[in-house]
Amino acid sequence: MTGIRLRRAGRLGFVLFALVAFGLFTLPWFRGDGGDVIIGLDLGYVESELPGTPSPLTQYFLEMAPLPAYLGLLLAFTVAVQRRRARTVAVVVVVSAAVLTVAAAAGLLTSVEDYWEPAEVSRYRLFALVTAALAALLLAAAVALAVGLRQVYHGVVVALLLAFTAFHLVNVAILAGQGVGETMTVAAWLPAPAYLLAAGCVVLAATGVAVAERSESAAAPASVPQPTARA
Repeated sequence: MTGIRLRRAGRLGFVLFALVAFGLFTLPWFRGDGGDVIIGLDLGYVESELPGTPSPLTQYFLEMAPLPAYLGLLLAFTVAVQRRRARTVAVVVVVSAAVLTVAAAAGLLTSVEDYWEPAEVSRYRLFALVTAALAALLLAAAVALAVGLRQVYHGVVVALLLAFTAFHLVNVAILAGQGVGETMTVAAWLPAPAYLLAAGCVVLAATGVAVAERSESAAAPASVPQPTARA
């Protein structure tokens, strides 16, 4: 029962922290002197408040910061699945996450305007390429899950959540060190620990699956060889 409990606790924790991370983007991240607020889903409005042109990393964050929260919410229902039907549904969900990421990459390309400088156009094309690479990784993870490579899939999910943690934490720290840092709320920092805790929950769920499988193997009766009849 220990393995089953670990699996359930890990899955429940992943869903919980994914919901928390997504919910934090609906809260105010910046508060102006006049009472105006900018929530996490509208970070594009922050760029005009920055001194000068932001770095490519910060600008990409302002454009795509909510995407990891969306992906985490989808992937939360795909880990530690065991039955064939549940695994099929999980693969469909992962493919849906990849499609969402492709749509985000396409959105970056369609946002390019004719009057932009070539350097800015190249920057957004690079953003779209990075986002498309993330979609390709999700598709590869879906294939791994479909063929039964659950450990590989869980490793990809953990790696993604750790990358989301670092991506969010570094960029919020950069924004905090600029002019808008004085108006930043604590909600802007909290998705990073939510991603990190979600990664820990995936490890817990995967460990539970492994423990349960070892327990089942140990409890299975060994086959007794039948004696051969003598003539």
